[in-house]
Amino acid sequence: MEQLPRLQARIANLKELRDLMRALRALAASHVQEAQAALPGIRRYVQVVEDAIAEGAVLLREAPGPPPAPAGEAVLIAVCSEHGFAGPFNDHLLDRVEAEIDGGRRLLVVGRRGAAMARERGLAVDWETAMATHVGGVPPVTRRLAARLADVSAAGVVFGSYRRGGHFQVESRAILPLDPALTDGLERRGPPLHHLPPGELLRRLTEEYLFGELTRAVMDSLASENGARLRVMEAADRNIGDKLDDLRRDEHSLRQEAITSELLDVVTGSEAILGQADNGRP
Repeated sequence: MEQLPRLQARIANLKELRDLMRALRALAASHVQEAQAALPGIRRYVQVVEDAIAEGAVLLREAPGPPPAPAGEAVLIAVCSEHGFAGPFNDHLLDRVEAEIDGGRRLLVVGRRGAAMARERGLAVDWETAMATHVGGVPPVTRRLAARLADVSAAGVVFGSYRRGGHFQVESRAILPLDPALTDGLERRGPPLHHLPPGELLRRLTEEYLFGELTRAVMDSLASENGARLRVMEAADRNIGDKLDDLRRDEHSLRQEAITSELLDVVTGSEAILGQADNGRP
């Protein structure tokens, strides 16, 4: 068994590490709550845009529709994490990417950590950008993605869809070109009121739809990433607690051994003194 001062130093270091894990756990929990609170509003926004596209499609009966999608490249977007300590989050996303990517699609990765792991797997990352680390950072990420997709003809996105208890499910969704079901139009008595040419109107609605879908994917993945990180921190906290219990038991044993040794020294010294005194009697 190691010496008591060294054991006490290990206990102190583990306590500091546990404090750090708990701080990271609290931060991850906060990010999960913020992202969860933002998701319903984003979903409602996407639904409103989808309804507007469906209603605007009625105008196609009377006027030419929006210009056809550019004959550009096809891409697959992976929304991964910016930092580590997220357990198997990036691995599960990249497993799906490997299953879906092919030579005809370029890989775009959101999240530096995910991009590095993708390259370690031998995946060719055509473009990467930093992932948001908090809710306020989601819109800038979405704008960078939308700008990158300006001349893209087909795009799909792989992201983590948050589930209760810090769990997530990997989802893959096609976001370009638009689902034909969106442009079928709604049954209504007449076309909607509008102040733009039908083609321009639907083009702008398509941009809004793309922005909304990207925002939803990034926000959902942010919640999933932090949910995974929360579970990792909770497991680390439990493991550190178990290790501290073991070390404290060892510390208690060492203290008892030290006390016993001191008592034996006292008893041995007392016997020696008493023995000398007895030998010196007349």
